[in-house]
Amino acid sequence: MTPFKILFFGDIIGAIGRQAVIKALPDLREQYEPDVVIANVENLAHGRGITAKTLLELDAAGIDAYTSGNHVFENGAGLSCFADPRWKDRLVRPSNIMGRPGRGIITLDVQTDEDKKPVRLVVTNLLGQLMMKDEVSNPFTALTEILTHTTDADLILVDFHAEATSEKEAFGHFADGKVTGVFGTHTHVPTADQKILPGGTAYTTDVGRNGASDSVIGFTKADAVHAFTVGQIAYGIPENGKAEINAVLLTANLDTHRAVTLDRIRIFVDI
Repeated sequence: MTPFKILFFGDIIGAIGRQAVIKALPDLREQYEPDVVIANVENLAHGRGITAKTLLELDAAGIDAYTSGNHVFENGAGLSCFADPRWKDRLVRPSNIMGRPGRGIITLDVQTDEDKKPVRLVVTNLLGQLMMKDEVSNPFTALTEILTHTTDADLILVDFHAEATSEKEAFGHFADGKVTGVFGTHTHVPTADQKILPGGTAYTTDVGRNGASDSVIGFTKADAVHAFTVGQIAYGIPENGKAEINAVLLTANLDTHRAVTLDRIRIFVDI
């Protein structure tokens, strides 16, 4: 077997999430020796979208590529990042959302051996339809279309950014045997269902957040309780305290293009 390892971080939320990932990544690299590191950044800049400054912080820490989601477009300061030469080939937006900047598919050529050709890893991002306010096309048919353009890929990874666990599980089974991994994001709470589906696709319903642990999905408890009590949404983000790291490590077999193992990573760091 020729192994290839992908370390994938779930949604990174605000400065505390960025600092936690930056602090934890060196030890995770030493322990797991990933070939590529990817992170979801839709909540990177104070919980809404991205900025050049926040992406540069993660670049410096050694993140190779970025997925996102519906909230990535809510920070106007970061929209230019999708066309910026520093990120346009490494930052993916949901491919089934209408009329938004950026690429819905990116291809990473990862050099693992000087004597061999690079591993071609295709990364795509899809939004679920249930309980989503944005206008999106059907993610199931969108994946079918994507696969017609990725026949030269060694591995294919899908960040499925969705609310409903039922839609996520159904999508995982639909994608089984067609892609290497389906990683759920968006709900910010890690699920304990990491598995290899019968067709060889690694699946988890939600990787979980990288951000404040003593919080409501990464946001301040008092603001969240207030929002649900009186209906006024005004979430803040804790600036320090205990942060949680939620990631998965996918080991794939390059000879079969299928997943072999999917390990859950959950640790806590003080910020």
